[in-house]
Amino acid sequence: MLRTALVTVAFAVHVCVLASSGNSNTPIAVNPTNTQQLINREQEIELALKAAPVHLRKDATVFVFTKNGYEKVRPGSNGFNCLVNRDGLQNGDDAVHPTCWDPEGSRTILPVMLRVGELLAQDKSAADIKQDVDEGFARGRFHSPAKSGIAYMLAGDVKFDRKTGQLSTIEFPPHYMIYAPGLTNSDIGVSSEGMKANAGIALRLFGIFGGTRTAYLIVPASQNAVHAAH
Repeated sequence: MLRTALVTVAFAVHVCVLASSGNSNTPIAVNPTNTQQLINREQEIELALKAAPVHLRKDATVFVFTKNGYEKVRPGSNGFNCLVNRDGLQNGDDAVHPTCWDPEGSRTILPVMLRVGELLAQDKSAADIKQDVDEGFARGRFHSPAKSGIAYMLAGDVKFDRKTGQLSTIEFPPHYMIYAPGLTNSDIGVSSEGMKANAGIALRLFGIFGGTRTAYLIVPASQNAVHAAH
């Protein structure tokens, strides 16, 4: 996947192990849903909220992945919505992406991700999911963000074993995702050579499902922000 391929040239990766209750040897309870494994619910909630800055967590809405897709397990009041995104798994990704969207992203991108989760629970292929999302945009069921905004990913992308449900290392470091529908790397002067020469340069990333309609501009988080988030 694009995220993984860019790790070595875009950021200095700080690898750490996610543990339950501070014990890295504590197993994570999982349950199967077709080929999707479920993470322990309390641990998934904790991981989802770690994507957001501390001051936003208490009042954020939280979703967890179930055998039927994403389920809202905690309503919020500040307009931010958090979940552990699985949108790359059907494309061969080996990481999950804890994400918290602001109100604009919650209005536009979150419905796409909830639909993707529903289809993942049905064990649909990546091609089937892409077709469904494309049709959703074409028919006006989904919409691109109408203004700039942010999706927080301060927990980074976390390696996920699809067979056992185990979470382990941070595969892509903490970052911010700025909504940029239609943006391309050439628009902002980014190339593979430029990324090699300028570690930490901002990157454009297509939404895995949604293409340029759900594109983001990636901005690496400072170490101060990362430490504050944890």
